[in-house]
Amino acid sequence: MIDIIIVGEDAVTREIIKRLLRHTGKEFNVIREEPIRGGEIKKKILGYNRLELPVCVLTDLDESDCPPLLIKEWFKEMPINPNLIFRVACDESESWLMADKTGFSKFLGIKKEILPGLKKPDFRNPYNVELNFPYKPSLYMMRELAVKSSKKIIVQQLTPRKGAKKGPEYNTALLPFIQRYWNIDEAVKNSYSLGKAVKLNGLPNSHRFKNFLKKV
Repeated sequence: MIDIIIVGEDAVTREIIKRLLRHTGKEFNVIREEPIRGGEIKKKILGYNRLELPVCVLTDLDESDCPPLLIKEWFKEMPINPNLIFRVACDESESWLMADKTGFSKFLGIKKEILPGLKKPDFRNPYNVELNFPYKPSLYMMRELAVKSSKKIIVQQLTPRKGAKKGPEYNTALLPFIQRYWNIDEAVKNSYSLGKAVKLNGLPNSHRFKNFLKKV
């Protein structure tokens, strides 16, 4: 079993990391969770990159144009350490959840058809598909989707109250879906960035990891 640190800005992001690690079929022991906002992750990423202990970091693309540019901005000229699993969600990690359109619509209690369709693929990479949100996916989920839910509890949990950015029980609502219902294989069909995140060959290839992978 591999000891690992996971870094993500909120409980939803960190739970997504855990599911992605389990999805590999390998055994990981999360020895520490670090709840750090995106701006702080950027400031600390070079420090994480120097650690000998495996670290998995998941951040959102946000205002960056694409993951390669974000990586270049954050890491400068420093090569990414083989012990660092660095993943970027387009546009937010919540969009990866909604990419499982059948599962998420059933969980949320809405018609699948009201979830966003796909963006027009980049002509340079026709496989680079993502859901087409008109604005920040997490906000869209709360403002446009949760309010249409047939489940009263979902409406109560995810609809932001006056002056709030998130619903009063945002994590409580989403964590069970991530843990038990999220179909990653289905979500990959609608999210190129998620597909890249779950590739086995994207795992650290340090001596410790190589020895571990030989045993399973």
